[in-house]
Amino acid sequence: MAKLSSRRRSALDNPEEVLNLAQRLLERVRPYAKWLVLAVVLIAVGLGAWGVNAKMQASREEKAAAALTQVTPKIDLNIPALAAANDLDKFIKEYPNTRAAREAQLMRANLLYRLAQYSEAAKAYESLQDGRDPGWDTLVQESLSYCYEGMGNFKKAAEVLKPVVEQISEPLKSEVMRRLAMLYEQAKEPKEAAVYWRKLLDQPPDAAMAPYFQEKLTAAESGSKK
Repeated sequence: MAKLSSRRRSALDNPEEVLNLAQRLLERVRPYAKWLVLAVVLIAVGLGAWGVNAKMQASREEKAAAALTQVTPKIDLNIPALAAANDLDKFIKEYPNTRAAREAQLMRANLLYRLAQYSEAAKAYESLQDGRDPGWDTLVQESLSYCYEGMGNFKKAAEVLKPVVEQISEPLKSEVMRRLAMLYEQAKEPKEAAVYWRKLLDQPPDAAMAPYFQEKLTAAESGSKK
């Protein structure tokens, strides 16, 4: 173990020298004392405000979750979908920025789609995209594509659905590619449709579906040459 130097030993043995050293250090720090105190106060106030906000948000989340359980049974009782959608809209406005409100937004979007209010449903789904949860965004994108398909905008429906292919795995991947190919067909984009019919054929083939995929691919390739 390292030994204390004689200089340090003598300083520790001399209380007056220790006191003088402390006073010199205090003199150096004194000009900044008020800023140090201010910093400590600001940190304390910030932590206190954060704690209060966290408690308030937790309380709001609990209230919102409880309130949503009161709204959801009405939807399950098959009351008119439009009335249920309106109830959910009121709930979302009453409890904004809560997890329960997010769930209510998804329910409302689904109801609007069922009502064939595709434009309003698309707006509702678009408001749910936040980039924080890839799984959630994939669900929203797929739902959006159905809205655009309902509006007859098949190309837009395909463009919205296209990124989903890279985000999911089998067996859903094949189903999404089949739907993409169909959407491009309806959009009069045979070249794009051929891409996905070919990918479906290149996968481990389903013996029952292979002839159908081949027929679709041949037709798409023929259409793209015109």
